[in-house]
Amino acid sequence: MILPRDGSVLVRMPAWVGDFVLAEPALRGVLDYLEPGTPVSVLGPERLLELLDPRPGLHRVAWPSPRPSELSAWRGHRTALLFTGSFRSAWSAFRAGIPERVGWSRDARGWLLTWSLGAPLERGRRPAGLGQVGRGRRYLPRPFGASCVELVASVGVPVGEPRPRITPSPQAREVVGELLGAAGLEPAAGYFVVNVGSRPGSAKGMQAGLWKEILDALGRAGHGPFVVVGGPGEEDVAQALGSSGCTADLRFLGTTLGLGQLAALAQGARAFLTTDSGPRHVANAVGARVLTWYGPTDPRHTAEHLELTAGLRRPVACGPCHLERCPLPGEAKHACFGRIPVGEAVERLAELLSREPGTPLPCPPSRPRT
Repeated sequence: MILPRDGSVLVRMPAWVGDFVLAEPALRGVLDYLEPGTPVSVLGPERLLELLDPRPGLHRVAWPSPRPSELSAWRGHRTALLFTGSFRSAWSAFRAGIPERVGWSRDARGWLLTWSLGAPLERGRRPAGLGQVGRGRRYLPRPFGASCVELVASVGVPVGEPRPRITPSPQAREVVGELLGAAGLEPAAGYFVVNVGSRPGSAKGMQAGLWKEILDALGRAGHGPFVVVGGPGEEDVAQALGSSGCTADLRFLGTTLGLGQLAALAQGARAFLTTDSGPRHVANAVGARVLTWYGPTDPRHTAEHLELTAGLRRPVACGPCHLERCPLPGEAKHACFGRIPVGEAVERLAELLSREPGTPLPCPPSRPRT
């Protein structure tokens, strides 16, 4: 199949921040490929759609329109490009009568698609020294952005620049400038952003006590000030960090930023410190230097475009598990974060700040388990 250049297209974007950003190059490739003015409907959560640059013919369609019972946004398109692996998205495109439906054939949805790619599978063995031995053949952990580029390439769409790209709006930059000023900061003087947000109780976020140790060490090394941020509903860790007695120069903006504003804040930062989460990819897409802690997540899912990314991780027998809650008791709980030496964060940040764009900073090689 070759995607028609003059036919209306519906693009179903992912609902997770990181996957949405990683799919941006494939979407951009589609928009560049189509004839000017060809209508394109982009479906996704409203707070994520604000990250997209305005383009002629591009129509943002926010939730709840894409729900299966509300198909008005789906109907009338010639082709559906599905950057999700869910059964529901394929079912919605099928029910809406879209003639060409393009996606990955997984989770028993292949029969709903007219053009599909199979997802690579493992053979049930421990891959690259990471993770537990699988039961049967699991989907191979690999960069999601590369998978999206491959999907559109399979229908004849070239992607000239596969790196995610976000351009903060002038309005977002103005708001961020005012917030920094209210926090006593001059943007030109330099600052670091620390994303401590995570869903309450999530194993994918670090606890306030560990952030305190890290920031204390970075402060002693002469780094700062640190602007502390988190997403909606993720304020608990920031509040706990603020009352922890941390000796580093912490600044709080007093409000929760939208993703466009977060992009503007990250673009002006000396570096962006975060766990492996959606804001990490927002920062990377605006060209920020990013120091990333990998806890229960597998770095192979995002192992591309690491020119200005430094990774910190320690292999543990139970991970990377990608579980939302750590089920282990006692000292084993959250060991994937706790075993990363604080001093290593200081060293990696210094290395990251000294690097010029174009030189990758890969995640450190796995060390043997003891």
